[in-house]
Formats: sequence, structure tokens, C-alpha cells
Amino acid sequence: MKLDERQQAMARGALGEPLRWAIGQQVQVGKILGAQRFVPVASAQVGAEAGTMGEAGIRLVESLARDGARVSVPSVTAACSVDFGRSCAYGVPQSQLDAESRLHAALRGMGCLDSSTCINYQTVTPPRFRQHLAWGDTGAVAFANGVVGARSNYEAGPASVAAALTGLVPAYGFHLPQNRFATRVFELTFPLQGTADWSALGALVGAEVADYWTVPAVIAPGSDPGIDELKHFAAAVASFGSVAMFHVVGATPEAPTLEEACGGAVPQARRQVHRADLQGIFRADFDRQERLDLVVFSAPQLSIQEAVQVVQLLDGRHVAQGTRLIMTVNAQVEAELSRLGFLDRLTAAGGEVITGTCFYVMAPALVRQAMGARTLATPSAKLANILRGAGYGIALAGVAECVEAAIRGRLA
Repeated sequence: MKLDERQQAMARGALGEPLRWAIGQQVQVGKILGAQRFVPVASAQVGAEAGTMGEAGIRLVESLARDGARVSVPSVTAACSVDFGRSCAYGVPQSQLDAESRLHAALRGMGCLDSSTCINYQTVTPPRFRQHLAWGDTGAVAFANGVVGARSNYEAGPASVAAALTGLVPAYGFHLPQNRFATRVFELTFPLQGTADWSALGALVGAEVADYWTVPAVIAPGSDPGIDELKHFAAAVASFGSVAMFHVVGATPEAPTLEEACGGAVPQARRQVHRADLQGIFRADFDRQERLDLVVFSAPQLSIQEAVQVVQLLDGRHVAQGTRLIMTVNAQVEAELSRLGFLDRLTAAGGEVITGTCFYVMAPALVRQAMGARTLATPSAKLANILRGAGYGIALAGVAECVEAAIRGRLA
């Protein structure tokens, strides 16, 4: 890799041990992935979840902070695995809270804004077109690349810390224009409506692509996705297929037409997607007449509009006895819900809010055991994908259907 004078000084240790470590890690990554240079980034989203970092990662961050490490670009923390004020009530062990406390204290000491959010693009650090980023959350990276036209690879764990310190990333992958063109086409034969439909489509596309380097393009005539619909598509396509870049023709900035999304080389074969193709994704793992233990709105955290929609759909009614309705948000959304009176309305209806985390990273198997829960309904295909592995019986359903199920205590 070609390093400029300042980058060479970092590598020599002339600018301190934290920067020597950081750029050393990045040079190794760049060499492995064929990068020839670095690009400066506008912001970093730092991995702040103890399970991802591990004890070794936490000690590394603590050591860097003690050695005077400071971020050089605006840096926020991604969602962590706990709500520091509420998680113990859900069965999360104290050891997990302690590990997260250590990690977040060290990151704050380095100058990170401790936002604990996977939707920083909606509330804290919205990116702009063609801006280079060093983001770690998979859904956030897919959103930044696809929906905004910013440029980021997955920079998780210590890699995100290194990028926050140097303000640089190796120039490979989706930082390079030639890697951003669509190479697979999915054409819908019916209009999509609501976040659950877009989430289910993300699951289908991600599972069929199943490759970081393949860029899908979606043609969705009759559909007009908003930010939240595209957010859920991004989260699901990343969860099911490790996809980090996509286009929705006519809706995302690098895809005004299919030809432009594909860089002129439009693949001849198109995968047609019919309504029946999504039916299997909307399946329930349990009898729809069974008692429903949990209804969870999470993965990603809810925007203020999504959270308000849930409260308004409750419409003064109450969640059924034996069923719990939970939504996960970030601190900014919780504050607005409280200020506007929606948080009181939610709790009066028997709903619950968890802040700073997503349900699937909050020790889901332990939470299931502590809550005595078996059946769960959600509009998030990403949440369904992950929680099936933690022993939950899952049903994917639309937002309104999930709210009605919470009130009835069963799906149908």
C-alpha cells in the first residue's frame, strides 16, 4: 500500500502507540484485500457490543484508552447488548452488563459519542451521497451504501476502532466505484406494502445471493418505499446474505434506471419474485391459535415514526394478559417518545421499551428462559432469522397484525 507522510509517521509510531497499532492493523487488512491506498472517512460507527469484541477486544480498547487514544473523526457507538437500566429484569446476567460498562467507558474515554444505536443514519450521523464511512453494523452499512449512496465496508469490532483513530480505511470493496454496480436482478410482479413486506423481500434476496460481493438490484413497480421500508430491507438482506450493497430501481440514488444501476451491463437473466415466493418467509413455526408470548418490534431499532405507529395502533387498548409487547429504540427516540407523551401511552397499554440495544443481541436464549417465552411474532425478518437459532417459535407478520395479535394474545 502507498502511504503518505502522515500515514508513514503513524506506522513508525511517531504519532503514538495507539495510531501505530491502528494503522498497522489496517495495512494488513489492505494488503490481504488488495487495497493500494487509504481513503479518509467522514465518520466511524464503532462496534460496542461485548459479545462481538470479546474479553480480548475489551482489554485492547481499555489499553488504547489508557495510552491516550483519541478518535480523529466523529465516532458513534453501535447498539450494544444491554439496556443498562432495564436488562437485568429480562434475565441478562450481571457479568454481561459489567463487560458492556467497561467497553463503553473505554470508548467514551477515546472520544466516542456513546449513542448505542444501529440507526445512527436516522438520528445521529446521517451520511451523504458519495461520503466514505467506516461503519460496523451490517444493516447500517447496507443502508448507507444502498439507500444513501455513501461508501463503506463492514468495519466491525477492532477494525472500527482502528478506523475511528486514524480516520482512514483501506480503499477496497464498496469504496471503489467499479464494485458498486448490480450483478443480480430481482423483479417483483406485485407491489410491496409496509416494512414487513420489504423485510421479507430482503430475506429472500439475501438468502439467494448469499455473497458479500454480489450486488442485487430490485425492480419493484407499484411500490414506493420510504426510509423505514428500505431500512428493514437493508437489515434483512445483510442478515440473510451478508449483502452490503444493493439498488432499488427508481428509489435509491445510484439506480435511476436499471442500466445505470448495472453500469450498462444489465444481466440477461432476471429473477421474478411473486407473492407466493414470500409466503414461506411469512410462515409461523407454531399454531396460530396458540398463546403468543412475545410481540417484538426490533432489528433495527425503531424510528420515531415506527414507534408512534405502534402506539397509535394500540389505540388505548391493552396488551393481553400473558403476552408482552416490546419495542427497542435508541436514546434519542425514547426521549422524543417521552416528551410527546407516547411513552406513557405505550406503558399504559402494557407495552415495554428497551433502549440502546436490539432484542436479538440481548442474550436471547437466556432472556427466553427467564421470561418463560416460547412463541414470538415480529415484523422483522432479521429478528426472525436470528431468534429461530435461540429456540423461539417465530411468526413474521405485518406491523398492524402484530399489534392486533398482542391485544388478542394469539395470532388468529
